[in-house]
Amino acid sequence: MKLDNPLLVGWEYASEERFAKRTALFHALLVGDNPDDVAYDIVAEAKPATVLDVGCGLGATTERFVKELGADVRAIDMSPRMVELTRARGIDVQVGDVQQLPFEDDAFDCVFAGWMLYHVPDLERAVSECARVLRPGGRFVASTVFETNMAEVWDLIGGVGQRELLSFSQANGGERLERHFASVERRDLEADVVFSDAESLRDFVAATIDRAHLAPLVPELAEPLHATARHVIFVAEKAA
Repeated sequence: MKLDNPLLVGWEYASEERFAKRTALFHALLVGDNPDDVAYDIVAEAKPATVLDVGCGLGATTERFVKELGADVRAIDMSPRMVELTRARGIDVQVGDVQQLPFEDDAFDCVFAGWMLYHVPDLERAVSECARVLRPGGRFVASTVFETNMAEVWDLIGGVGQRELLSFSQANGGERLERHFASVERRDLEADVVFSDAESLRDFVAATIDRAHLAPLVPELAEPLHATARHVIFVAEKAA
């Protein structure tokens, strides 16, 4: 099942347990630059006074925009549970669809879409909406993964890696954004994720969206498994 299937996405984010668990595991096992920190820094570069976070998830990065940037922040997510958790952080958030944003034209200095555009059925419309609500000269920051992200994990358990083309990835994200923005910059990053034993690897696989059923295939490890987290962050600017 593809990651832009509304049934899969709705089921996955109806509660936070698996999402929170894989996020915590990833951060605990990561050696190197944290993609979340890099994405935050790219937003901060623009010194935005107003920020929209589309697909805010658990709200951790959204909260940083408020507390560390001092920005006027709005957020949306399709999941009522993600909205509930983000609102508990004191964020102005509502249930909403990036394909039909409930905001006026030119309303924000920066729009952030963190690891979520590959979940959107109509990506063209979503990107168009993000461009619409940006002020002239505003910045759109959109993060995603390589199709080879964590390939060592999936190769170990039978070569069932992310072979299908994601709707928004390092391969096609730039092209999709160039249709709507005056300039698009791509920033790649890699980091090491170290699984010291089979249990940590099995827990991580069990917490994934579409491959949790593969967790029983994780073998015992004679030595730590090093997997490469491969992420990309696109930085797009709207024409002034």
